[in-house]
Amino acid sequence: MKHWFVFIGLILLVALLGACASRPTPSVDLTPEPTHTAIVILATATPNKPLATPTPSSRRGGDFKQAVAQDAKSFHVYQTTDATSRMYQELVYASGLTLRDPKTLQPIPGMAQAWKVSDDGRTYTFTLRQDLKWSDGTPLTAYDFEWTYSMASNPENLYPYLDTFRDIASYRAKDDYTLEIVLREALCTGLQVVDSITPLPQHVWGKYSWSDPAKNPEIQNPTVVSGPYKLKEWKPGNSATFVRNDLYYRGAPNFDSYTVRIAANPATQLQWLKAGEVDTAPVSLADFAEAKKLENLRLYQWETEMPEWEFIGLNLRRAFLQDVEVRRALAYAIPRQTIADQVFQGLAKPLFSNIAPSSWAFNPDVPRYDYNIETAKATLLNAGYKLDANNRLLGKDGKPVPRLKIFYNLTNERRKQIATIAQTEFKKLGIDSEVIGMDFDPYLDYLKKEPYDYDLYILGWRTLLDPYYGYQVWSEASIPGLNTGAYVNREVEKLYTQANRPPCEVDARKKTFAQIQQILANDVPYVFLVYRTDYAFINKRIAPNEPTKLGITYAPEQWYVVR
Repeated sequence: MKHWFVFIGLILLVALLGACASRPTPSVDLTPEPTHTAIVILATATPNKPLATPTPSSRRGGDFKQAVAQDAKSFHVYQTTDATSRMYQELVYASGLTLRDPKTLQPIPGMAQAWKVSDDGRTYTFTLRQDLKWSDGTPLTAYDFEWTYSMASNPENLYPYLDTFRDIASYRAKDDYTLEIVLREALCTGLQVVDSITPLPQHVWGKYSWSDPAKNPEIQNPTVVSGPYKLKEWKPGNSATFVRNDLYYRGAPNFDSYTVRIAANPATQLQWLKAGEVDTAPVSLADFAEAKKLENLRLYQWETEMPEWEFIGLNLRRAFLQDVEVRRALAYAIPRQTIADQVFQGLAKPLFSNIAPSSWAFNPDVPRYDYNIETAKATLLNAGYKLDANNRLLGKDGKPVPRLKIFYNLTNERRKQIATIAQTEFKKLGIDSEVIGMDFDPYLDYLKKEPYDYDLYILGWRTLLDPYYGYQVWSEASIPGLNTGAYVNREVEKLYTQANRPPCEVDARKKTFAQIQQILANDVPYVFLVYRTDYAFINKRIAPNEPTKLGITYAPEQWYVVR
């Protein structure tokens, strides 16, 4: 199952085999961990050859262990929103009618061996692989997809991401291996829209309650699965152990077993890494230098198509911040390179728009607000602001400008540093400010509720391969949720709609996204800060996938123990 826009600050980023999620999903751990995201991109290519899955017998065997901060809640794909649950679910349930080539990023066969799109762009017909099987040997068919869709799309079943299906007009199995999905209208993101179901085994789940664990043992202890692993044992709050599924359609994994250990304390996770008790774990920037010195670990780094990026949001309900020249001045006052080098220890790069340079849709020609205090001052003075004898900035009415309130989440030391840097730099402009930290959940609630008593807030996003899904952040309909700062620009919304309607050629869409970036860079609803390089520390005894723009987990069944 696919989720399209991930909020960095709300839900733990999926480690290693985590699924992508649908709609914006919050995160607690900002450490860039390996994520399985080889699923979402443009829906314009024709079927290509599948990923090769060579599994020499010499690579078989051994156990893999990793640490995560939080345990899963359940194995129910359609009831959970937390990332560790999604990770467990992807270990036991296969998904993805299509996948992505790790080098070209183009769609390739997954559970479907081929697909075709009707001339009007609305009907997608998938031919499933005939070697798809449940772990009990029962064929996995199009009827499992159809049944799962019928259950997940039923509003009474309260699927948290029900809106995922809003563009689907019909979803039906024509026979055991043919699946036909019809959209309400042709969309450039059609291929990922129709690929929204992780099938569950109808012959097992059909006998039980859909949502009640007391009446459906499969929710907490799945016995019939389709993914690379089968659940062996789950000790909630402690660990979960999975064993190889020999019937997995992409080839049985090399590891005999896969164990996930739970430790909320980063120091405990690092100690396990040092001692070789786990093969990988989240490593924070604070621990990066220490981990890099450990002889038993190898560092993998890659510049992803889907980077995390940090920003300072502006509350456009505030009269002072409604002046675009003020926003531009604030943008000039932020030393992005210093933040990248010192706060993120060189593991980030300056960002000036909502799409990072690593993306196919990046526009290199947007206005840049490179750090320059003198330019920031001149911008304010040219707009009619003045400095008094005490170097305080006065508004156009001659009165001191408001004292700014800069918010961040307390548990994120990097955002505290960014807030402090901003406070120092704004002071050079004659603008006083105060830095206010809050626990994460209350912080998010505070930003979205009246009286909206804040000026700037520091958060981050991770966008996925198709930039279209960023529309949610800038949509007027998303105020005060995802569009926390209340930015309204009808032209931006119109362009996002255009970017998802035919013609869907890459060049045409790229031009549309370039226009969006240009407008946002001019309007400065955010002060864009930096985008981050992804990395992972893995024990040298483990060989992962070769790093590409999709990371190192695009074919996790191919990982093996080095002998």
